[in-house]
Amino acid sequence: MPAAAVAAAPATAPPAVPATPENLLHQAGPVPGDATRYLCAAAWLDRRFRAELIEELVEQSFRIPAPSPGTDLVRVLHEALTARRWEAWTGAVCLLLLVLGVPLFGVAAGTVTLLLVLLLGLVGGLGTHRMDHRLGLEVERLVIAPRAPRRTGPGATLTTWIGRLLVLAVLPAVALGLGLRDRLDDVDPDLLGGAGYAFVELLLLWLTAAVLRYRIRRRLAAFADPGGAAVPPPEPNGVRAALLYERLREQQSGPELLYRRQAPLVGLGRAGRTWRMTFELRPSAERAARGRAPEPIDATVLYRTIAQRVRALAEDPRYPEDPLRGLSVTDRVFRPSLRGDDPAGWLGAMSGHAGDAVLLEPAWADLLSRTGHERLRHYLAIRVGSWQEEVVITVLVRASTRGGLLYLEWLPYVLEPVAQAYHVVDLLGQRSAAAHAANALGWAARRLGGDIGIALGQLGEVRASRGRAARLRRRYRYLTRAGYAVDYAPRLSVRELGAGGEYQNMFQSHDVQRFLNTVTQRVFSAVGDELRARGYDSAAFEEQAQGITNVNNGGVQVVNSTVHGPVAGGAGANVDMSKGKGK
Repeated sequence: MPAAAVAAAPATAPPAVPATPENLLHQAGPVPGDATRYLCAAAWLDRRFRAELIEELVEQSFRIPAPSPGTDLVRVLHEALTARRWEAWTGAVCLLLLVLGVPLFGVAAGTVTLLLVLLLGLVGGLGTHRMDHRLGLEVERLVIAPRAPRRTGPGATLTTWIGRLLVLAVLPAVALGLGLRDRLDDVDPDLLGGAGYAFVELLLLWLTAAVLRYRIRRRLAAFADPGGAAVPPPEPNGVRAALLYERLREQQSGPELLYRRQAPLVGLGRAGRTWRMTFELRPSAERAARGRAPEPIDATVLYRTIAQRVRALAEDPRYPEDPLRGLSVTDRVFRPSLRGDDPAGWLGAMSGHAGDAVLLEPAWADLLSRTGHERLRHYLAIRVGSWQEEVVITVLVRASTRGGLLYLEWLPYVLEPVAQAYHVVDLLGQRSAAAHAANALGWAARRLGGDIGIALGQLGEVRASRGRAARLRRRYRYLTRAGYAVDYAPRLSVRELGAGGEYQNMFQSHDVQRFLNTVTQRVFSAVGDELRARGYDSAAFEEQAQGITNVNNGGVQVVNSTVHGPVAGGAGANVDMSKGKGK
């Protein structure tokens, strides 16, 4: 359309809602749960997740926990222990009802009840580890994809119909038999009495299972509230739990991390495309012409410059809602995990408190940068959390200026969103207590055997877990007293354990790419400006930086080389820039 026509076009009507920051937040919709809330839900919904979490943090409590960016580790562990304790207590009540049913109601009633519970358990999934139906999941079919393929075929159909008949026919038939008891003169009264007692026992078991379902639904619904007022604080259950919580709070966010040979970086997420560059530090043409040497430069100078320039990305007031406002730059040091002495004597010795944060002491950071110890790896960690900390990008930058060569290393990691299956709690926040109770009663009747089997299984799991923890504590004391070395490195990360392995929408992947490209360019400009300001020739650096930028954007960069063989480019390419020039 010509410019004159555009100018003459009538003004559009104003929007129905004024464009204000308050209305902007309203149009964006309610704030969903963050990573901590969804992982707390996972502790109730997924018994496999719960068991692995407790094994890592409780049974092997001598290990130093892996970093869990954007996650309150103590909160998640507390929910896991609470969930297991509630189910174990329910299992104890069910076991008591089943055992006492024989002396109280007779052998016939107890036997009938036990057989019915076993049959219902086989149909309903006795003790299964799959995502269970604790929510009474009228919403499960909408948002939760099954973790394993559903069984199909005649056998599965038959099992489904048997379960329905048991739920819809067995209990009403028993009730009908009780109602007609006086009219059935030819039937043995003891048999009718046994059926009645069996019905009473099943009724008590059903109510016990329903109470657990109701409490779990209310607990999960509390995690859908962004304010968190309905979620009680994590109060430890006992002295040992209190000490464990205190230790985890101190260790989960510290800058000193442990590595082991098989898995050096646990907890940061999926590794992205790394790059490295190495080039000679030469004086600029202007300095060379004047016969002046450039100013000295080392890793400490580069770290300070990079940190200052990258932090400026978080200080732009024009974009208050941009996740880059929450960007942080800190020092991280990775140290070997195999030690013969207690961690209290060395872990945290290089760190100090700055308010609520635990940071590497500047003197230690400078010493690590200058010495370049091979077993103590010092990195500058750049972190950006977005989507309520469900997507966390961490970039580790390492610099060295040994022998007149500048070496830069870039290691990006991405923690992907929490598994979609655990987001189901978002749909429970508006239900009333009566609705939760009705749902719990209905689904407890439908899955009575499975609920009882799960509760009894958790009762046994608590006993087994405490036994394993006691054995490991005794073994740890023996090893340390005998002078053996112990590997204190974590085996898994709670945050990685709960990740879904994929983005939930394309906007998240685009944001990750934007953050990585933004931080990359800022690091390049910071290093390039510092080189020029100190009188160094930056041409070699800029050339390699441009090649990395091209590769990161999906292209192929060939500099001063003849290529023999295939050339790969695009999202799946991997380039080591240290081999790209002058070989």
